[in-house]
Amino acid sequence: MSDQARTNTKPQTRRTYPAGYGIVEPVANYRPWDVDEQFQEVYGLVRDATMVDIYRLWTLWFIASQLPDGDVLEVGSWRGGSGVVIARALNAGRAGDRSTDRDIFLADTFAGVVKASARDTYYQGGEHANTSVELVRDLLERAGVPQVQLLAGVFPDDRAHEIEDRGFALCHIDVDVYQSAKETFEWVWPRMVRGGVVVFDDYGFYGCEGVTALVTELAGRQDGSDGRLTIVPSLSGQAIVTRTVY
Repeated sequence: MSDQARTNTKPQTRRTYPAGYGIVEPVANYRPWDVDEQFQEVYGLVRDATMVDIYRLWTLWFIASQLPDGDVLEVGSWRGGSGVVIARALNAGRAGDRSTDRDIFLADTFAGVVKASARDTYYQGGEHANTSVELVRDLLERAGVPQVQLLAGVFPDDRAHEIEDRGFALCHIDVDVYQSAKETFEWVWPRMVRGGVVVFDDYGFYGCEGVTALVTELAGRQDGSDGRLTIVPSLSGQAIVTRTVY
């Protein structure tokens, strides 16, 4: 979804939202992203290569500092900005010595949104196609994380078999529509390590009601023989679930 950082605290008088949607203005006043010099340096590098706002990028940065052992997967990378934030958080040592043992995969069609359906109110397919493998590779080089691996194609259909034997500590799902988010989650969830985190980027955004519906369906679902999924919604618009049962 688009970067809300410059507009989401200002009244938008010409926009009418349906019931359940409107401008969110949290009253919290702790802004750790303002004083984290490493994060600010990375944000300055990626802000024009992402549609993820500073609040959601900070959440990814902070989560990446706490990951257990395991690889990292992002599905829906667009121009690579959020993937770079995650990779730089790991390379900066925010996850200790374990960061050197991980592989990081960024998956995208590089041809826009796929699998839009009647569950989605805005997306029709093909949106956000203004990217390329070359753009992302250039950003990775400039960010000092060229080791990040790109998976071009529809996920999981085209490329998942190449990483099906991996265990993942983080999966960032930013695919905008119901079916794509569902198939990605169902594929990655059995491969999440204990303590691993899945972040849905699109949960709290008008136009992504399909992803909102999916997260609502997943909340409380039985996870194996002795636990249920507990999903935490964030006022940043993300929804976060941690793998506690394995």
